[in-house]
Order: sequence, then C-alpha cells, then structure tokens
Amino acid sequence: MKKLKALDEDDLKDHSLNVEDVLKFNGLSDIDGLDLFSEFKVLKKFFPNENSNSIEILDYIKKVDSFPNAFITYRILLTIPVTVASAERSFQN
Repeated sequence: MKKLKALDEDDLKDHSLNVEDVLKFNGLSDIDGLDLFSEFKVLKKFFPNENSNSIEILDYIKKVDSFPNAFITYRILLTIPVTVASAERSFQN
C-alpha cells in the first residue's frame, strides 16, 4: 500500500492503463484501465492500514465489495509465480 500511496495521479493513471493493456487477450480485457485508476484513487484514501501486505489488501477489497477492477488485478498479480535464479537452475538439471 505504501507504493500505491506514493504514486502521483499521472503515474497511477499510466500504470492502471498499462495493466489493462498487459492483461488484454485477443483485444478483450476484464480490466478497464480508467475504472481501475478511479478505484485505486479511492482505495488510496480509504484503506485503513498503510503497512498492509498484498493479501490483506485483497481481503479488504473483497470484504467491502466496491472495487471490482482492483479485485481482479490483485487476484491476477498474486497468482503470477515469482521466479528466482535458484529455482531456474533446479529446472535445468
């Protein structure tokens, strides 16, 4: 949440539109970048705890049921595997 709150509006809008572009498949997207931008602006103001991790943010978004684009985005980002060099080496053996 600290990184989200640190972004100015122009950067937040650029990142939100980028998320829409990255998640497009065959020209279709489940995310509307401008709606995501609006949701993040509201979320930045009203999220109760600045020191929360991504799972806590996702739980909050699910609980308040008011940020559909942010909910989809967080779910996708949390399911993308993080790759490290040691794991890559183990697959090469």
